[in-house]
Amino acid sequence: MIIKYKTNDGTDVDMSNVVEKINWSGSRIQVARVLEFSYVQDGRDALLPVHSLSCGQTIYGYDESGILQFQGNIYSVERNTEGSLITIRCYDNLFILCKSKTTKKFVNVLAEDIVRSVCAELGVKVGKLPISDKKLSFIASEKTGYQIIMMAYTQLSKTTNKKYQPIMTGDLLEIIEKGSRIETFEANQYVNTNDSTYRESIENMVNSIRITDEQGNLIGYQQNVDDIKKYSQIQDVYKTNPKVNTQEAVKAMLKGPEQTGVLELLGDYAVKSSYSIKISDSIVNLTGQFWIKSDHHLFIDGNHTMKVEIEFENLMNEEKVEDKKVE
Repeated sequence: MIIKYKTNDGTDVDMSNVVEKINWSGSRIQVARVLEFSYVQDGRDALLPVHSLSCGQTIYGYDESGILQFQGNIYSVERNTEGSLITIRCYDNLFILCKSKTTKKFVNVLAEDIVRSVCAELGVKVGKLPISDKKLSFIASEKTGYQIIMMAYTQLSKTTNKKYQPIMTGDLLEIIEKGSRIETFEANQYVNTNDSTYRESIENMVNSIRITDEQGNLIGYQQNVDDIKKYSQIQDVYKTNPKVNTQEAVKAMLKGPEQTGVLELLGDYAVKSSYSIKISDSIVNLTGQFWIKSDHHLFIDGNHTMKVEIEFENLMNEEKVEDKKVE
């Protein structure tokens, strides 16, 4: 990755000759992508260029073809005088939406217009958004911009049966259909996979829910029969609440086997969280489409490698709407 910044007159400055190591990462949970890099700077060495970077400054990360892969601001600067090393930590502008709170009331508003309203208030530019036809109404009290946006798309998801995720393309916020497959990449044990680890656990499994009324009287059961036959019955109890959708609450309590995987691969800029990849690994008999939970790219000494954590189902960060009447 090539790190650049702009001077006050708009001139691009390339830092490639002094940057020692670059970490570029993102995750479904963290949302905002992170760029961290270290570079050498010593005022006593006249041969080393001086790069006076400070918090708030915009940093750009390009691939070797000159395509912009990251744009964000510096949030942390650490100087080590003994090692003549400066470490910079940047976030893209989703960080602003994840940290900034507001209160909003929406009545019969499209999800894309909710995004535009939130971003206009918090100073984030908007790019491509999916077109919807369902109008939403809800109150978001003291919520982050990201939470409000995901409140809208959590509701929309129930209508479209699609999952959504916000991402930054340069300095533009866009909403993508989460889990879209990266067609140009395949993790293959013979081609680009250095190591892989997979784990399955049923320690947190719940496959039977006893449903009762508010007095504790049995109403019925919700069970995953296939899991019970295979793993034995592990049961929990749900007491109904008139303010809560019983079906949704019980569904959330049922938990199947937990499956996780981590792959160490040759680097590819396209491989990022929120998307999915094909994996072909005959050693552990794992072949098919899997979803990227997190990605961590490392650039050092001209080499690009990455560690990818995968999920076995397409999960969306859901934000429930507050139970308040909207008038």
